[in-house]
Amino acid sequence: MLKKDPGEIIRLVINVIAFVVFLIFGIQQINASSDIAGKTMLSILIFTFLFFAIWYELVRYVHRQAIFALNFECDPDKAKAIMEKCKKLDFFNGYKNPNVIFDLLYHTDKQDAETLINLINTHEKSLLKRSLDMLLVYNYSMFTYNRMIDNKTQCRKFHQGMIELKDRKIKGKSISPLYNWEVLDAELHLVNQDYKKAYASLNNSNISRMNIREQSYYYFYRLRCELQLNQPKKAIESMDFLKKHAQKLNIYQQALKIMGGSN
Repeated sequence: MLKKDPGEIIRLVINVIAFVVFLIFGIQQINASSDIAGKTMLSILIFTFLFFAIWYELVRYVHRQAIFALNFECDPDKAKAIMEKCKKLDFFNGYKNPNVIFDLLYHTDKQDAETLINLINTHEKSLLKRSLDMLLVYNYSMFTYNRMIDNKTQCRKFHQGMIELKDRKIKGKSISPLYNWEVLDAELHLVNQDYKKAYASLNNSNISRMNIREQSYYYFYRLRCELQLNQPKKAIESMDFLKKHAQKLNIYQQALKIMGGSN
């Protein structure tokens, strides 16, 4: 749940100061050396270190910009364009695994079921089943895919897979809070068209730790429930949130359709 954190600005300032100090110190050491071969070797070491340090910070910055565009601006196309720049810069593939997660979210936002399942199948063994956290991501991605193709049986299967991971531990380490469990339950209730249970689960959810993308899906689920439960005023409030934050997400177009159909 990346945010524009003042700590990031402080971190950047500290790094810039550190790079400048290191460069000044390095130049002093080079000038102090009387041996040409020593100067050459020292120069190569210092500037190589600086190159990779600056490269790392650049890739990290661009990657964070892509994640921010996806999670807080709710603009998957902008996020994808930035991520493609990041991939070109990241010639050591240091962000290979996080990029897979990004792509899963991107294709979920675009409601591209075929590309989503191909991506899952490609990385199922190499990444998505290598830890509890990634296994949770795998199960949720499969749940999402099957919801897209309206396979309720498989949705129930993969939701159960997520629930079974909730209290599991490996070497004393519990699963990370990647998803809101109440929202996951609400999603299953929506699959089952049990709007009362879905709405109850959503009302029990704590949205304070959600990013804007997650909140957009949350309010989309609320909207669906509120229309079915004949709560038009609350439905308008949920739609207002989507109109403000989620116009570039596929769910906004879905929301417009169901709002139009409710008139």
